[in-house]
Amino acid sequence: MAEPASDLREAPQRAPEPALAPAAAAPAAVPKAVPPPAPEPSKATGTFIVVRDRYTIYCEKAIPSLDMPNATAYEVTDRKQEGRPLYALVVKTDMPPRIGAMRILKGLEIPHVLHLVDWGVAEWPPADRKCVIVIYHRPMGGRVMDSMGATFRRIPDHLFAKNIIKPLSEGLVELTLKGITHRAIRPDNLYFMDEARTNIVLGDCVTSAPGHDQPVSVEPIESGMAMPSGRGAGNFYDDMYAFGATLLMLSLGRDTLVGVPDQEILRRKVTVGSYATLVGEERAPVAVLECLRGLLADDPDQRWRIENIELWLAGKRLTPIQGKAEVQARRALRLGDQEFNSIRPFSYAMYVNWDKAMTVIADGQLEIWLRRQFENNEMADAVSAAIKNSLAMPSAMKGEADDVLIARVLIVLDPRAPVRMRDFRVNLDGFGAALAIAMLRRDKLTPFADFINKDLWRHAIAAQPKLSAEQQQFEQVFRDLKNYIKDTTMGDGVERCVYELNEWQFCMSPLLASQYVMEVKGILPALDNAAKSVNTKMWPIDRHVAAFLRARYAKGTQAQLDSMNDQRTERATIGMLSTLAIVQWRLGPEALYGLASWVGGLMGPVINSYQNRNKRRDLEKDIPKFVRKGNLAELYNYLDNPEERQRDGEGFNWARAEFSAADKQIYDLEHGQFDRQESAMKLGRQAGAVCAVAVMTLTLIGCILSKVM
Repeated sequence: MAEPASDLREAPQRAPEPALAPAAAAPAAVPKAVPPPAPEPSKATGTFIVVRDRYTIYCEKAIPSLDMPNATAYEVTDRKQEGRPLYALVVKTDMPPRIGAMRILKGLEIPHVLHLVDWGVAEWPPADRKCVIVIYHRPMGGRVMDSMGATFRRIPDHLFAKNIIKPLSEGLVELTLKGITHRAIRPDNLYFMDEARTNIVLGDCVTSAPGHDQPVSVEPIESGMAMPSGRGAGNFYDDMYAFGATLLMLSLGRDTLVGVPDQEILRRKVTVGSYATLVGEERAPVAVLECLRGLLADDPDQRWRIENIELWLAGKRLTPIQGKAEVQARRALRLGDQEFNSIRPFSYAMYVNWDKAMTVIADGQLEIWLRRQFENNEMADAVSAAIKNSLAMPSAMKGEADDVLIARVLIVLDPRAPVRMRDFRVNLDGFGAALAIAMLRRDKLTPFADFINKDLWRHAIAAQPKLSAEQQQFEQVFRDLKNYIKDTTMGDGVERCVYELNEWQFCMSPLLASQYVMEVKGILPALDNAAKSVNTKMWPIDRHVAAFLRARYAKGTQAQLDSMNDQRTERATIGMLSTLAIVQWRLGPEALYGLASWVGGLMGPVINSYQNRNKRRDLEKDIPKFVRKGNLAELYNYLDNPEERQRDGEGFNWARAEFSAADKQIYDLEHGQFDRQESAMKLGRQAGAVCAVAVMTLTLIGCILSKVM
């Protein structure tokens, strides 16, 4: 983790960067790259920040040509290695980056992959908050293609395999060995590291959720159907498909699908296959045709692996990929003004025409079509079961029941596709990132709750023809999420779901969001800092902070968080204090003056829970002493001392008994029920007993004195 940025200072000027060379065909000879001139500090020109006491990032020197869809590029200098070409990507605040991948890639120089030099979290003045900053080695040759809509000067066919396919495939192999899927392979995310434009590398893959920035044209059919935030990390086969689509575009010099709507691209892929869709009216070079067809196979089991590419590069001819044709029905099924003879194109049309889909489901046409035309009784039975479950739902929920029914039918018809329910489209492994992004962007969370509560995840798992180990794990994960989301108390709910699913998600509490806290040990210092500016009448633990602690530190704070949900205000308040106190006791820091002052001002219900007025006055007087120490554990021990609590309770019970006795006497006197003679006799007995004890004491003293003398 990077240290916080140092104080802002005036930035020294840098020498102007050399202009990037224009895109051109790679020459046969490899000239030596000329390093950029070293920056020379001079007069101040703006502000900068320093990360890890080493990398100076210039806030006012953006590099638009190196921007990513969810990160902005800026100039960087390395204080320890002057002249080293670097640049920084500052991640947007509404996009959770791939922190896990950053931690693995940091400092690794993987061949033909853009070198991630370092990363950290630092205060970013333009956003007035902390942001994730990723520092890369700067590609001096710029992008291979400036954008997906740009054209590319085609590389000669005899150089294409050697200069493009071989190096990029080697980079993919290394990423796979590190357990990382790239999920951002596309023509405008490839770079030339040298000005001669001979050394090509895969670009950034950590500044956005996996697959989020990918055009539908370079994503497999299943991933392309999902909403960008819900595509998931996927697997190596997804990278191989994107690699194949990128190679095809580079070999043609352009993306043939620029300007075509995503729905139309997916319809074509589902109907005629990916290769035919991407090639369009063009003709791919014969020299790479076999490789492209292998990488763009729509069936993941038939798609080429790296081993296939290595054999092909070695000159071995491989068995041509023959796409598995969809079974065709003799009789078409109509939906709207279209007719379909195969299942997958029909299922996609059902999704696109959502409001018309119920007609073919409700009247039994779909079930009959599956039984008679495809003799697929298993699929037809699954559709029938979904219909029966839908009919069992209350009539008041008909609209909702219809949506769930259509979603379930789509799962049955196309198990490899994402779960789709109107605008909500998500793969199982993409649910966590999609939920985090929706929460950051303040989107509606109802579809996410429905996905869990309506058991759509369970139906998606059950529909798979063969389950991977990862898919089997999803069942337990989503079963736990269902329990969390049903519990509306603080520490659970949808907030807990997002932190359970995203290991490195920062705490999204409005109290802490600007400080980008990703670890439990950072919670208290961040709250201490927030005490300077927040409304201190609010609790320092809200639903997000509680859920963050429950997900990240459940063993240490379980009992304390539970007590925060007590219906008694004083017990809930002391529970809040005990939660903070135990975190400070175990993780530090030793003193939290701002947070202690904040919490001390909220202890009114705890003070008022004591019955003794003198004790309440003492507490009010002593709390500032503990606040000045900044130790929440000492404050908690003082306010919730069991012995003091017991003494206060016993004193209150005694006082209440005396009050009841006096009240009864008053009542008896007022109603003539008080027996004066009995009272006098009782008083006389008490006086006699006292006198007897006094006489006995005096007698004993006299005897003792007489013996002594």
